[in-house]
Amino acid sequence: MPSGTQNDNAPVVGVQDLKTHFPVGGGLLSRFTGKREVVHALDGVSLEIMPGQTLAVIGESGSGKSTLGRTILRLQEPTSGTISFRGQDVTRLGREPLRRQRRKMQMVFQNPYSSVNRRNRLTDIIAEPMLVHGIGDAASRRARALDLLELVGLNADFAHRYPHEVSGGQLQRVGIARALATEPDFLVADEPTASLDVSVRAQVMNLLKDLKSELGLTLMFISHDLAVVSYVADRIAVMYLGRIVEIGTRQQLESAPQHPYTQALFKAAPKPDPRRRGKEPAPVGEVPSAINRPSGCHYHPRCPLAMEVCRQEYPVLEVKVGGQQAACHAVPAAEVPAGAVTLPVVPA
Repeated sequence: MPSGTQNDNAPVVGVQDLKTHFPVGGGLLSRFTGKREVVHALDGVSLEIMPGQTLAVIGESGSGKSTLGRTILRLQEPTSGTISFRGQDVTRLGREPLRRQRRKMQMVFQNPYSSVNRRNRLTDIIAEPMLVHGIGDAASRRARALDLLELVGLNADFAHRYPHEVSGGQLQRVGIARALATEPDFLVADEPTASLDVSVRAQVMNLLKDLKSELGLTLMFISHDLAVVSYVADRIAVMYLGRIVEIGTRQQLESAPQHPYTQALFKAAPKPDPRRRGKEPAPVGEVPSAINRPSGCHYHPRCPLAMEVCRQEYPVLEVKVGGQQAACHAVPAAEVPAGAVTLPVVPA
């Protein structure tokens, strides 16, 4: 399990000005013009995740959430910027040093069926990371796989089953057990409940929350489900077109979201109160192309508070009057006395 000997005041993970771009095209038009279009999946992300913390990353599809998680783990190579883990720069680590580092950085994937070898028994799936990293011998790996099955709530009867012989929720538990096999410090959970039935989502969420507390894990939780995020998150980062537009504690964003996009997301979330059945409309308009992004603030074509400066200059991510950081020209900065301004609110 995580040793707990590291400095608790230092971030487990830090990224600085992280960019991940995907060239597209290459057909007749690009040969004609001599230019290749680029998808700006990440475009200057900076953040830190402290020990034992759960950072939830939210946003609409195409915002860059999954790319951020995969790039931090170097499953996707960054275009530029830096990634640090426990104070070590891992951005340009070679193959063998990176393999050793990945023992402490693992991922739970969104679709449990597509992330496993369906020809392997469940214990073999769980033991595979230990085999890759040269941990123990066959007998000790099997023993630990059985222990991990029990840890995630599956008994020894599941040991010889194959993926097609278990439910989606049970297989996702196996995916979590596999991610824990190398005793990681940091776990990226990419929409771990998205492909599951509603009836088993709560079970998986409770499992992750219990394991985080028991093992002292640091967690990045990627999701579009605000109810799930509210249950697991300590801090929330809101992404839009490859950039963080707001980041702060869960309490800050739930009680007083500053960015108009964050406000729209929270207003559109389904309400559990039966007196407030239904939900508010989602953010107006569609997400622009990550190839041809709007000038200035990328959200301005959908924003009810957009000003001329929003169309010309991208706002700085800075501390606002609510205490969190937000990238918005219309929201007062922290140095402006809170009592002297009226915070902008997206119209109902």
